[in-house]
Amino acid sequence: MTTIHKKVGAVFCALAVILWCMAGTLVMLSARAEDTGSLTIWCVKDDDIVSGMHWQIYRVGHRVDDDYVFEGDFAGYRATLGDETKPMLEWDAETVADAGEALKKKAIADKIKNRGEGYTNDSGELTFSDLESGLYLVWGDILKVGDTKTYVPSAIFFEVNSETENVLSAYPKIIPRTLNEDVVNYSVRKVWLNDEYQIQNRAVSIVVERYRDNEYYDQITLSEANDWTLEWQDDDTHEWFVYEKEIPENYTVSYKDTHVQYLIINTYETPKDSDSSDK
Repeated sequence: MTTIHKKVGAVFCALAVILWCMAGTLVMLSARAEDTGSLTIWCVKDDDIVSGMHWQIYRVGHRVDDDYVFEGDFAGYRATLGDETKPMLEWDAETVADAGEALKKKAIADKIKNRGEGYTNDSGELTFSDLESGLYLVWGDILKVGDTKTYVPSAIFFEVNSETENVLSAYPKIIPRTLNEDVVNYSVRKVWLNDEYQIQNRAVSIVVERYRDNEYYDQITLSEANDWTLEWQDDDTHEWFVYEKEIPENYTVSYKDTHVQYLIINTYETPKDSDSSDK
């Protein structure tokens, strides 16, 4: 445990309940109630303090009764979420992390204007303040250090509720990678879930955009004709991601990747306004 970790524990241990969530992100929630909240990001990986990493924050939605609703440029976006009738902290960590990554891809692909931005200081710290109740996305740029090392941060998807929470501190998952110029085989594959008895609802094809180092590269089409799969090669000094341009109706989207293998997962969801008595 580094000095940074000890300092945070000393400051918040009397105020916070500590929960592990968001794929390795440590979140601490204060019990004080104020009109606005704040999020402090601590970018520390083992003994490394990751300073100079650029982060952006977006307000993406809000709660309405027992549902989460995306708003603004994110309105109508169908990311795969957990049980919206429950607080986000009751979702499993993987679902929260996947939703954050899906929202990040949309923010980049659609060039959505952020609510604020900043860089981690010499302690690896950055704070976003004056956050009213709602849903937020925070994501950081890949940081290259020298010619051989890069840090890849996870996106953070979280809820501010001024009635019960107002101070959050997060350790985003930071993956260090060693860069090299070796040729790497990449692949993307489309996966359909929860529609085994309703495959007629699947789209005939989907358009997928590819991004290289967060910049648009090209678009491809996946269908049964290519087994919903595409492969390509590039050297290992670049970071790729894929983005489903139009999500099929009544499906949600999530993404998984291993840096070189990418899954686009569409999960069928029964429309909320459908009559559950219909057979």
